[in-house]
Amino acid sequence: MTIKAVIFDIGGVCVGSPIEGIHRYEEKHNLPRDYINVAIVSQGEGGAFQRFERGEIKLHDFYKAFGEQLSDPKNKQYYQKYLTKTGKANHQLIPDISVNGQELFHTMMAEAKQIDPYIFQAIQQLKKSKRFILAALTNNFEVPKSDQQELQALGDGPPKILRNSFDHYVESTVVGLRKPDPRFYLYACKLLGIEPHEAVFLDDIGGNLRTAKELGMQTIQVKVGRTKEAVKQLEKIVQMDLLLDQNSGDSGPRL
Repeated sequence: MTIKAVIFDIGGVCVGSPIEGIHRYEEKHNLPRDYINVAIVSQGEGGAFQRFERGEIKLHDFYKAFGEQLSDPKNKQYYQKYLTKTGKANHQLIPDISVNGQELFHTMMAEAKQIDPYIFQAIQQLKKSKRFILAALTNNFEVPKSDQQELQALGDGPPKILRNSFDHYVESTVVGLRKPDPRFYLYACKLLGIEPHEAVFLDDIGGNLRTAKELGMQTIQVKVGRTKEAVKQLEKIVQMDLLLDQNSGDSGPRL
């Protein structure tokens, strides 16, 4: 099977993971681990976070709704179900939780300012080969250019050196669709001029990968702190050396 395109998620793959930011927020405020992530996912596609990534809600309205939804006591039920499902059952009472949506989101996005060196080097090697179409498929958001305070806190998207490395940069907030909606993947494939089975897709979230796999893409899960392993999996698929230092004993590429 011929691979024509390599498609990368951004947060948690090319840059740091917002989930790590969630964990830092939980630790700071003495919240149960994974409570917030479970609460975000449990809101479904009508949740504030999900709507924000589709460009349906403005930034400060999002902060308000985000905090209110995550502070709702009903999330305790979702979390208990998660604990039971994952074999981490804990029947102790969970206290009422109050989440500051703006503070949480700032903490999440702080992780996204650092480019992962292994993934970045892999992208550069793929680009030099001219064998593949390179694309980003990202759930993202828009910060008003006039809001200097928020631009300073959140940044203006991924570093330009990363963004400019892709042939196509497909954004949820522009398209109005987000992963794991299969229509978002199919939109990207049409834009790239490929069929799903002609792509390999890298993401850190299992649900996003499941949709890609169901559509026929080859998939690689990028686990936190293990991007080098993901690149080695990609090497096998594209049959290329993507880490120039892999036999040198160096600790990794530098940016």
